[in-house]
Amino acid sequence: MSATKELYEFDSMEEIARCMKKQRNVFAVVIDDDQDQAELIKEVLAPEGYCVLTADNAEEGLRLSKDYHPFVIITDFGMPDMDGAELVERLKVKGPSDIPVVLVTAYPPEYVEERLDFNHLPDLIMSKPVDFDLLVETVRVYYQNGYQPELCLQDRPHDCFANASLAPQLSGVR
Repeated sequence: MSATKELYEFDSMEEIARCMKKQRNVFAVVIDDDQDQAELIKEVLAPEGYCVLTADNAEEGLRLSKDYHPFVIITDFGMPDMDGAELVERLKVKGPSDIPVVLVTAYPPEYVEERLDFNHLPDLIMSKPVDFDLLVETVRVYYQNGYQPELCLQDRPHDCFANASLAPQLSGVR
């Protein structure tokens, strides 16, 4: 019997996690307390070939993000345990900061702008109802190009979309 392992054999979950962090994976994490919305996003992204993990609260979303190192995180803004502003801040400060975060919200732009810490902004903000074609395009761009904070899709003809790295544009989010 050979002492070498097959490529797919791992000794522990930690070894799997280390391996996953070294390669670009197809994991996307969706965090939303509305399970119907999370499942809908999952159903839209899964046919594109992405493995979508869902969490129904922010703490579980943080854990999934740490454990699976997804290439994108899509989160709702209004959740009972932690709002999107606090979640984005925790992801950017304590989590893997190289993962783009898409914040989905039904709240008015003024409220979102007031709650966000401009030192820890999401990469993109989409208003509800979600434009699923735009979401799929956004996820595809993040997957194909990797994380590029300077990547700006603001020139798209959709007023539900803003680049959150440009603070003045937040007031234009509907």
